Amino acid sequence: MKKLILLLCSFFIFSLNYAQGLIGDLMNVETVNIELTEENEKLKAEYDEKLEKETADLDEKLVGYDESYQKEVGRLIEDFSKTLVDGEEKVVMNEKKRVVSRVKSLTMSLKKNKKDAVQRFLNGMQIANRSLPDFMRSDSGKEVKESAADKLKLFDEEYVANLDAVRGFEKKEHLVINNNTSVSTN
Repeated sequence: MKKLILLLCSFFIFSLNYAQGLIGDLMNVETVNIELTEENEKLKAEYDEKLEKETADLDEKLVGYDESYQKEVGRLIEDFSKTLVDGEEKVVMNEKKRVVSRVKSLTMSLKKNKKDAVQRFLNGMQIANRSLPDFMRSDSGKEVKESAADKLKLFDEEYVANLDAVRGFEKKEHLVINNNTSVSTN
């Protein structure tokens, strides 16, 4: 009985080894180098043209958002400066709170608008990427995602810097009354 079990086990092990040997030969596939055909080059050129156009449109939108933000914040600061000239402490304090609140809101909206623009850019480029052959998609997609990630990181840094500027404005004493006492607008 022991010999029979050993014989069966040895046949089983031998058959497994033999089967792996057959599979190993089948799995040995040579690498194939794909040459770009005219069709692939044309698709890549169209994609590159679309990428250039979409990037230019995105940059234009981002500049527009920045200009609008700066214009609105500038207008708020001008209005605040006009209330400073009047010198009424209560009015200045209320106007300062209003300016700080509005600028924080504008800052958050700017960040959101920029991130939305980048997401629309990514969506458009993802659609364009689908027209490329499979072997070109991953590199092209990675390039676009890295570019978008860099822009998003820049937006976050810009957002923090803008909020720091708002905090500095908020802490600064803007109205000083010269009756031997200084009044803070904090």
